[in-house]
Amino acid sequence: MRKLLIFSLVFISLSQVMAQNNLTLYNIKPVPQRMAINPAFTPTCKWYFGTPALSSLDFSYNSRVIGLNELSSALEPNGSNYTLDMTKLANVFSNGVSVNSSYNHEWIGFGFRLRKSMWSFSINEKLKSRVLLPSDFFRLVFEGNGGDNVGDVFDLGFAMDFIHTREFALGYSRSFIDDKLRIGGRIKYIAGINAIQTERNDLIFETSAKAFTYNVKSDLKFNSSLMPIDSNTTLNSVLLGNQQNSGFGIDVGANLKLNKKLSLSASIIDLGVVQWKDNLKSTFTKNPGVYHEYKGMDIQDFLVDSTNQKKGFETFKDTLMEIIALDTSSESFRTGLMGEFYLGGNLYITKNHNIGALMYGSFYKKEFYPALTLSWNSQIGRVLALSAIYTMYRESYVNLGFGAALKLGPEQFYITTDNAIGSVTDNTRNLGIHFGWNHIFGKRKIKK
Repeated sequence: MRKLLIFSLVFISLSQVMAQNNLTLYNIKPVPQRMAINPAFTPTCKWYFGTPALSSLDFSYNSRVIGLNELSSALEPNGSNYTLDMTKLANVFSNGVSVNSSYNHEWIGFGFRLRKSMWSFSINEKLKSRVLLPSDFFRLVFEGNGGDNVGDVFDLGFAMDFIHTREFALGYSRSFIDDKLRIGGRIKYIAGINAIQTERNDLIFETSAKAFTYNVKSDLKFNSSLMPIDSNTTLNSVLLGNQQNSGFGIDVGANLKLNKKLSLSASIIDLGVVQWKDNLKSTFTKNPGVYHEYKGMDIQDFLVDSTNQKKGFETFKDTLMEIIALDTSSESFRTGLMGEFYLGGNLYITKNHNIGALMYGSFYKKEFYPALTLSWNSQIGRVLALSAIYTMYRESYVNLGFGAALKLGPEQFYITTDNAIGSVTDNTRNLGIHFGWNHIFGKRKIKK
C-alpha cells in the first residue's frame, strides 16, 4: 500500500510534461496559427499553407500540483533511508490537485487574403483533459478519521473530463473603419472520437463522533464514449472520426487599433457542444443521497502476507462498491468543448517593437483558472519575429517564456514556450512547447 501511495505521488508530480495556453504565440504576428487563438488576427503574408501534419504541434499543460521540491520537503533523512512525514505531505496537498492539459495537432491548414477579407481552413486533432482531486481526499488519506477529523465531513467528489475530437474549421475575418477594427470568426464541425465526462461527483464521507466508522453518501455519474480500435475499425472512422458523435463549435475574436500607439484585442475559442451517441457507457449511483455506514478495513489484512494483502484489497473494494452501489447503462450525453478566453492590449514603442499585456481564463467545475502575461514583442525586418514573456498563474508566479518565427524565403519555422525555465528548475507546474513549419507567400500591402 505504501509503495502504491508513493508511486502515485511521484507520478502526479512528474506527469506534468505537457505544454501551455499559447500565451507567447498570441503576439507573434507573422505566424498564421495565431488565428486559432484569435480569429481576428491575420498573418503578414497574402496566402499560406502549412506543411501537412507539421504546421502546428501544440502540447499544453498547467496545474495546481506539487513540484519536486515540495515532495522532497516531506521526506526526512533517517540514516541511509528517508521517512515520509504524512503531516507535511498533507500540507503539500492542502489545496487539492487540479490538472489541465491539452494537445492540438493541425493536419492541414491554409489561408488567403482577398482585399479586406481573410479566409482560412484547417483540420485539427484536439485532446483536452481536466482532473480535480479535492483537498479533503488527501486529508482523509494522510490523517485518517481520528484526532481533529472525528465528527468531520469530507467532500471526496473528484472529477475527470476528457474529450478527443477532430475538427474541420472554416475561418473568416474582415477589417472595418479604415482597417482600425477587424472582426473574425471560425465555424467548426466537430467529429467526436473519445470522451469521458463527470456529470455528477457528490461523494461525502462523514466520520462518526463516537466510533471509527463513516457515514457515506454518494451521487455519482460518469459518462464515456470510447472508440474501439480493432479489426472492425474502418478507414473512414479513423480519418473522419465517429460521425454518430458530432457537434459544432465557434471561435470569435476582435482586434481594435485605438491609435498609432495602442491596440486592444479579445477572443473566445471552443464554444460549442458534441452529442455522443455511440460506444456509450454510463456509471451512476443506484440510490443517490442515501447514507450508508462503512466500518473501514482491518489493517492486519495488509500487514501479514501477500495473500492477505490481496484479500484485504478485494474486500475493501467490494465493500465500498456495495455501499456506493453503482449501476451502468448506455445513455447519450453532451459535452462542451472546454472553452477559453483571451483579453489583450499592446503599447507600441516603435513600429516594430511593442509591450503586451494578456489575460487568459478558463473554467472547470466552478473553478476559475486565470493567467496574466506581460510580453516584449519585436519584428526584425522580414526575417525574424521574437517574443519574451513573464506569466503569473494561480499559485505559480515564476514563468518565463519565449517565442521566435524565422522566415527563410517562403519557408517559415516557429517555436514558442510559455515556461522555458521549468525544465531546468523545480517549477514543473507549467511546461510545454508549440512549433510548426509553414509556406508563406506575398506580403500584405498596408494602406498609407
